[in-house]
Amino acid sequence: MPDALIWPSVVCVAAIVVGIVALFVLRPALVRLIDRTSKLGKEGAVFERPQESTKAQPALSFEEAMRLPVSASVLDREKTILAQLSTFALRSDEEKIKVLIRAFATTRIALEHNTAAYTIFASQLRLLIALNAAPSGLLIEEIERFYTEARAAFPDLYANRSFDDWLGFVISQNLVVRRDRRLEIAQFGSDFLKHLVDAKLTYDRRG
Repeated sequence: MPDALIWPSVVCVAAIVVGIVALFVLRPALVRLIDRTSKLGKEGAVFERPQESTKAQPALSFEEAMRLPVSASVLDREKTILAQLSTFALRSDEEKIKVLIRAFATTRIALEHNTAAYTIFASQLRLLIALNAAPSGLLIEEIERFYTEARAAFPDLYANRSFDDWLGFVISQNLVVRRDRRLEIAQFGSDFLKHLVDAKLTYDRRG
């Protein structure tokens, strides 16, 4: 399998191209993912805890999935993907599916990382960097200073944001793991920091 399809980089052209098919076919799951992310308000990121729906989402059949509205660009890209797949030495449909799943997973991770990148506050990013350098994590009491300093520097932005709201964002984005009174960076959080560097998203942020 070509490295271009499996290397988890947002600039991996082949992974993104093949991932478009997976994004289209698995559109309902992607929509539910986006619904769980934080939203942007007029004063910055509005932190919301994810709420799981109690109503089961109906599974789409192949026919229903293929009837979802698409643009001419999508149809044109499908031809490109089919042509690209035909150049790979894939021995079965099962291998093709695994390639598409890998590409979709790569694209989905990039989407989640980009969502967090455009909503995270500077203080939360500093927290992640500090946690990444602390093998045993940090105590909640040690973490509160990141929030306190940010609230003092941006009083308007934090007027209606509590420490729990601030901390809840990085937890809901799966960037950190809380263990009683201690917080540790998650593998997803470490990957997120690398993504910021690779995607050149290390610009200064407010908050």
